[in-house]
Amino acid sequence: MSYKHVGTAGDLVRFGCALKVECTFCGAAWTWNGVDVYNVHGNRQLTQLARRLKCRRCKKKEAKVTVLDPVWPSLVGTDRSEPDA
Repeated sequence: MSYKHVGTAGDLVRFGCALKVECTFCGAAWTWNGVDVYNVHGNRQLTQLARRLKCRRCKKKEAKVTVLDPVWPSLVGTDRSEPDA
């Protein structure tokens, strides 16, 4: 598998990746897709995003941002029309 440099929200959409945001203070976590990141942060570098985020639960600015691998390649070629037996 080749290495893909994901640096912006546009890259998240292009490569089918998601962004996991986790509060290192209270442990709250949520996952954003590329469109969600673009709505909050625009198409700027993701390295700047962690400094801007504030936790909804504890209101601290202690975010850890992780790019998750794409999930769509595992669904390619599968037939979802028939239920599993």
